[in-house]
Amino acid sequence: MGQIEDLRHFVQIVELGSIGKAADQAGIAKSAMSRKLRMLEERMQTVLITRTTRQWSLTEAGREYYDRGLSILNGFDEFEAGIRHENLALAGEIRISVPLYFGKIRLTQYFLEFCNSHPDVHLNVDFSDRLVDVIDDHFDLVIRISDLQDSSLIARKLCETRHICCASPEYLKNNTPIKEPQDIRSHRIIQYGATRRPKWSFTRKASSTESPSSKRAATTTIPLVASMNSHDGEFLINAAEDGQGIVMVPDFLASASLESGRLLQLLKPYEQAPRGVNIVYPSKRYLPHRTRVFMEFLIEKFISQAGTTPTPAPTSTPT
Repeated sequence: MGQIEDLRHFVQIVELGSIGKAADQAGIAKSAMSRKLRMLEERMQTVLITRTTRQWSLTEAGREYYDRGLSILNGFDEFEAGIRHENLALAGEIRISVPLYFGKIRLTQYFLEFCNSHPDVHLNVDFSDRLVDVIDDHFDLVIRISDLQDSSLIARKLCETRHICCASPEYLKNNTPIKEPQDIRSHRIIQYGATRRPKWSFTRKASSTESPSSKRAATTTIPLVASMNSHDGEFLINAAEDGQGIVMVPDFLASASLESGRLLQLLKPYEQAPRGVNIVYPSKRYLPHRTRVFMEFLIEKFISQAGTTPTPAPTSTPT
């Protein structure tokens, strides 16, 4: 067991980028972790990490030891998970970070359903729009609404979301009609963020009767002047419902207001480019059985809701 634990500590050091952080995660003193690394290098009779007072880097031997060792750890953990029959009774903590309003609107019911089915699972949920670091912030899974740039992450798609233009019935009744994107230039604009002079782009949907050669999407960009700004999505919706102007927000944020009639969608012949909603995790981290079951549960819920065919799980290809 000692060699497996030494290997696990070495992987922690590499992935966290710090002996101190690895020691904190393992619950031991930094000096003890340093001693473990030194003894490991003595046993291997080679330097795995070159260290100075300011930085450190993997040697060629260290990189090979990490890559091969990670595969060994994954196999060992899977073996132990099977022996413990984790699939019969899931238990332990799952740390997940989700976008604030998407999480509350689209995910809360699924989280609670999962916890009711698996009462021994400790779900630790961070509802926040901040861009967390999956590894450094010690999350098992992260849900992101964005184009993924980090090649060290594996992504599984949950759904897509689009921004839509909305306004209250009262506002529309008391102001000039809106039939084309250019018409909104004379209206009050409620803008997400601090930009006082936003530019909204609209792409006209192709008609089913158009020939393939004429279906090239025509995009119109409209320069605007905001009459109200906020970083809070709920406030934006409240302002629009109050008749303060036109707002452009993600469809999930406006869904309840649209269903109740408190807001009406504008410019339906036009659309915004879709943004993928993905559940991501590090490509080089073993996922405990409880975490993998939780992830598949979420994916299945969105598949059932959309009536689509599931996307197969990736093997070793990162995003």
